[in-house]
Parts: sequence; structure tokens; C-alpha cells
Amino acid sequence: MTQTRYWIAGCAISLLCVGTLSMASAADPALEGAVRKAVSPQAQSWLSDPAVVGAVKSQNAKHAGIAQSKIDEMDNQWKAATKAGGANPAFDAVSSNAVSKQLKQAVAGSNGRIVEILLMDDHGLNVGQTAGTSDFWQGDEPKWQKIFTGNADLYMTDPEKDDKSGATLTEASVPVLDPAGKQKIGVAMIVLDTAKLGQ
Repeated sequence: MTQTRYWIAGCAISLLCVGTLSMASAADPALEGAVRKAVSPQAQSWLSDPAVVGAVKSQNAKHAGIAQSKIDEMDNQWKAATKAGGANPAFDAVSSNAVSKQLKQAVAGSNGRIVEILLMDDHGLNVGQTAGTSDFWQGDEPKWQKIFTGNADLYMTDPEKDDKSGATLTEASVPVLDPAGKQKIGVAMIVLDTAKLGQ
């Protein structure tokens, strides 16, 4: 989806907040509250599930010290395969792994509230996903940057009608924390059907 985006900092929205100030006042306070509730650790227990945390930490360790040129190479290969519409072994490996299967179960059990989940590591590379993505690296996009390198605890897009389903969707990104030390290890983007948030 292509939307105007805004982010909500973990601190009070004021000029005293560390980091870039966003026009969060443009957000619907009721929608923001409903989204916060929907993506909270209490509502999405899988965010702290050992298997999910373990998958992110494992990929972080695998890619520790990875050069940006290597990230670009992997991302370009993914994009080329997606554009060509042929085989994409990298996508197949991610979309069929154990954590992706777990995320798909979370989507299936959400009664339609969750449309999609994308799990990213500390570089912005896909760890698990429930749907296709045009790229492998999200580190150059606000959904990862505002959470991982910024000081936001929630980043969400303006709601937009999905052409295929007709549903009004918003993308909400939240940090993935290591329960042991509470340090940030990755980011999860959760696409929500705004009409079903109160259900």
C-alpha cells in the first residue's frame, strides 16, 4: 500500500521528544488507541514467544557484521525474481520457515483483524512473513526505521482502502524485544483491518 505515514513516539508528543517530531496530531486518537491495543504484547502474545524471539535472534547472529553491499545484493536478487514472476528461492525459504507458519496461525486466529504480518531483524531483513513482499530488505523504509533506529514504540500508516478486499487497512509497526533484557532485536509490522479492531 502507498500511504501518507505518521509515527507515534514512545514519549509524549512534544518538541521535547528525542528524534524527529511527526504530525501525530493528524491521527485519529480513537484509531490510534484501538491500534495500540490491537498490537500490544498482551494482544499479540506471539511477539514474545520464544520461537519468534529465537528466530529473530538467530538471524541477527547470522547477519552480524553483514556489509550493506551484501544486503543490497540479496535484496536485488529478491526484487528481480519477484518482478520476473519466476522462482524465488529466497522468498520460498522465508515464507515456508517455522516462524512464518506460526505467524500465519496468528493471522488465521485473529478473526480477520490481522491481514498480514511481516517480521524483520535488526538490519530490516525479512525473518518471517505471511504474504508476499516485493523486497527482502525493509531497512530503508519508515516501518523499520521509525521503530528500530528511531524512538517510536508505534509507527502506523493512514488507513487506506485495499483495492482487492475493499477493507480499510492500516500498517502498524512495533518493536520485537528480547524478554530477557528487554533490548530491541527486531520489528514486526502488523496489517490491521480497521473495521474489525473493536471486535
